[in-house]
Amino acid sequence: MNSDLEAKGMRPESFRSEHRTSWLASRRRSLRTRLSPALAAFFIRSLTRTLRVMIEDPKGIVSRPPKEPLIFAFWHNRLLIMPALYCRHFPGRKLVALVSASNDGEVLARLLSRFGFEAARGSSSRRGGVGFRTILRLGREGRDIAVTPDGPRGPRYRVQDGVLQISQILQRPILPITCRFSRKSELRSWDRFQIPHPFSTCWIRVGSLIDPPKNDSPAELAARRTALEAALRRDVVPESEQTTVAENARLP
Repeated sequence: MNSDLEAKGMRPESFRSEHRTSWLASRRRSLRTRLSPALAAFFIRSLTRTLRVMIEDPKGIVSRPPKEPLIFAFWHNRLLIMPALYCRHFPGRKLVALVSASNDGEVLARLLSRFGFEAARGSSSRRGGVGFRTILRLGREGRDIAVTPDGPRGPRYRVQDGVLQISQILQRPILPITCRFSRKSELRSWDRFQIPHPFSTCWIRVGSLIDPPKNDSPAELAARRTALEAALRRDVVPESEQTTVAENARLP
């Protein structure tokens, strides 16, 4: 063994050191994956209990939810409080969320499981991919579906085709939900991820249901995309961003 290592230009001590470093790094990642969701779930539940939540629901969807499963759509940077709000206002329903297949996606999937949700791992932009097929299968079983139309990489505040294709295939309406906070912090991520301050006010706007596209033609998808973006940008995107979304999404 030593002779093989020396033949490759590696000293046995160096090999053991690198192996130990790799093992420790793997253990740290495993520990972070297990502990982070538990801490995040505790933080989210504790934080949302302090918020003063004001809901604008002109169609009465929250007070009288339809029996049919829905597709919940909200911007990626408003994701933090959505699990707790769903549990509070839509009790007894089952939900599956589309989550990326990355390491961060694994942490998010474990976090969602602590709220009783399932995660479909993959990308909504890859029609026919594992995540897309899983979300369709679980959706057909009667679960609500949660999608961030501009995630997981952006551009910010731009609806991608994935949510529209899911809606069209399942013939299921999309429910746009927006929220804004009286006081918040923004991370320097691509989406400016928002964290409300404790005891701040959270305004929730529940939009009108958007009918599923009749077919997957470009014109039909474009019409539904326009309607969904308009609903999600209302009271969320400043006027300065309405026509410069793509440019702002690339800012550091």
